[in-house]
Amino acid sequence: MNRKEFIESCRDLSEAELLEIAVRARTMAEKRVPEEMKNLFRSLDDVTEVEEIRVETAWGKSHVFVVQTKEQSAEKRPVLVNVHGGGWTMPHTERDTYFCRRLAVRTGCLIFDADYVLAPEYPYPAALEELEALFDRLPELCKQYGGDPERVILCGQSAGGNLIGGVMWRKKTALKPLAQILCYLPADNYNDHFKGEELDERGKSTEYYGFFYNRVFEERANYDVSLALTPAEELRGLPPTDIVTAGKDNLIEEAERYTKQLQNAGVPTTYRCFINSRHGFVVNLYDEWQEGERYVAERVLAHLK
Repeated sequence: MNRKEFIESCRDLSEAELLEIAVRARTMAEKRVPEEMKNLFRSLDDVTEVEEIRVETAWGKSHVFVVQTKEQSAEKRPVLVNVHGGGWTMPHTERDTYFCRRLAVRTGCLIFDADYVLAPEYPYPAALEELEALFDRLPELCKQYGGDPERVILCGQSAGGNLIGGVMWRKKTALKPLAQILCYLPADNYNDHFKGEELDERGKSTEYYGFFYNRVFEERANYDVSLALTPAEELRGLPPTDIVTAGKDNLIEEAERYTKQLQNAGVPTTYRCFINSRHGFVVNLYDEWQEGERYVAERVLAHLK
């Protein structure tokens, strides 16, 4: 079954069937987390702290983890907002919090690790709208936790990178970040990156996630969904952008196209490919994850100079 045929078959599924598929995928993903990885999650407890909060916004209550080092400066600290990945379908996990703990240690940033509503329960554009409303509350959150609202950097993993790119293009939030760092993001959900080939099980999982998020196929051509389809003139004025890709990821080509579009629009943009890595390597702690983490931290610090 190729991508077109698979998407057609999804149209016949009921809401209950779609939710069952999503819940099963979430359960299986959690079971696949290795024990040695779980053992690392608490390794920075002595030097970092995490507070789980609910933030009232114009959208509703948003779920956020506040991550920071225990030794804090009296001065206002720079702020990093992390948005997790998971194909718009998979929930925030301790892997995401651990990634933020590591970045807090490396950069000294106050980190707001943002959760968001998931598809299929909340399809497009719900997650975009929730993040926009949360970003509008950042000045107050910064004041509450000692962060500097004038020095905010956005960082997104996979679908989180896609959502950040979409929010920045929509320009519906008052937030003006110093930069956005988008890691192995899906940037073209409209075209078939499987190029008509038969889908394996991983490919089917990917396409389920895309269908959960965009039930109406034509929505996938929207610029806040398929960032790489955005004309250069529509991208002007976006914040400086760092694109990070993985050489063994089938999303690499579309991220490269998005990079070129940003550069054509005059947006200061860097591109770095970790050629020996798979999708999600930095958060999932495999392949070149240490080099990738170091690079992301370096980009954060570079934007703060």
